[in-house]
Amino acid sequence: MTPKTSPKLVVIIGPSGAGKSSVAKVLCERYGFQLQKTVTTRPQRDEYDTDHIFITDESYQEMLDAEAFFGTLTIFGHRYGLPRFNPEAPTLLLLRAPAIEEFTTMFPSAFIVEIDAPLEILEARLRERNSHDRINREHLEKEITWGRTLARYTADSSLATPDAIASAINEQVYA
Repeated sequence: MTPKTSPKLVVIIGPSGAGKSSVAKVLCERYGFQLQKTVTTRPQRDEYDTDHIFITDESYQEMLDAEAFFGTLTIFGHRYGLPRFNPEAPTLLLLRAPAIEEFTTMFPSAFIVEIDAPLEILEARLRERNSHDRINREHLEKEITWGRTLARYTADSSLATPDAIASAINEQVYA
């Protein structure tokens, strides 16, 4: 389904393990969004971990010094930067809730989507992908609560497939 109006800037937020990447993949493949990857100093988990551009701390600092980012965030001991992009293009971003406040001051018309799941499911997904360092119930719960207050649309990835969530997001964006 091709949108009839020009796409809005869509931002998906949610805790680790929520399914942001799975939904983003469908939005890009089926609905024509372009994923703007963030730059990070975090190590790549595996060959399927492709939603970021992984660089060294030194390279990150060079980009920071060159003012190559719209904004930056340090979380879980790693630095993340949102490279400058054309906000008029059909763009999809995957961000964390702590970055949204700064982001929305720059892009107030962005359509914010929060994807989450029950804590038990998030923990199981994080264990499955060997991200034990991100299993912190209190932190996950806070991020879910915060994300729900920021989002215009919320989805529970334990109740719907990435295809169904992406379809609902596309409908909401172009409603």
